[in-house]
Amino acid sequence: MGKKDRAEKVFVGCRDVFAELINGLVYEGKRIVREENLLPGPTESFYRGEGDEIRNQFRDCSMYEMTENRVHTLYNLENQSMTDERMPLRCAGYDGAAYRKQYKESKEHGVYPVVSLVLNWGEKPWSGVKSIRELIEASETEISEELEKYLDKNQIYVYDMRFLKPEIRERFQGDVRVVLDYLSDRESLIERKQKIRNPEEVMRMLYALSKDTRYLENIPFMEEGEEKSMCDLLDEAENRGIARGRVEGEEQGIVKTCKALGIGFEESVRKLRELLGLGEEEAVKRVRLYW
Repeated sequence: MGKKDRAEKVFVGCRDVFAELINGLVYEGKRIVREENLLPGPTESFYRGEGDEIRNQFRDCSMYEMTENRVHTLYNLENQSMTDERMPLRCAGYDGAAYRKQYKESKEHGVYPVVSLVLNWGEKPWSGVKSIRELIEASETEISEELEKYLDKNQIYVYDMRFLKPEIRERFQGDVRVVLDYLSDRESLIERKQKIRNPEEVMRMLYALSKDTRYLENIPFMEEGEEKSMCDLLDEAENRGIARGRVEGEEQGIVKTCKALGIGFEESVRKLRELLGLGEEEAVKRVRLYW
């Protein structure tokens, strides 16, 4: 498993993050799932491979939602960085194993739904099929009219996390929003001053998405003292930039720091004006020089 995969699993595995994702995507922003009602679910299941060999398979993150000491729902999140053309089959195997487990349990446990989401963190929207039916059709297997009603209609629910509409991003108010704004609206990321509840997990997630080692280097700062926002991180980075700027020029250090953190051109101009007392035209000129 790569570092990026581990970072994604650890991030969505935070109970508050998991609850926020389910509420934002499944329940359209309503606070239905509460983190205090979540318990870790099974991520490993088994299936029979070639030659009767028993093999195992792992989900990325699984949580039981508990109600009155009974399982109400089993939620599962699968992280993807690129399109997997056969993902419907993979998820069907995972969900089938979860239902098979219920078959073996005592009737007093009841039967609960299994809900699975695919989170695509990749730089391109999902381009593959989203149902077993589509997969069969794509393989050019002829389906007779008589067979139609018997065909398994299982489908997967994929969310392209970099391309969520603004009205969907607005449903999130916790650490998930920090990551979504980083991916889609970095100006808002700074302006909102959202406090980060899980600083190490968020910093590692941002590193996994950007490969910028500065996020790893800033974990001790973000964990120190009270909860901090990305704005606090920017201020700290700017202070370092100003210190370096005494050698390479203050404005150059500030602009380079803003650009490294993904801050947009206009916000960088505003920061330069604020810190160095420059006029609008002069600030624009200097940012363009080092951009």
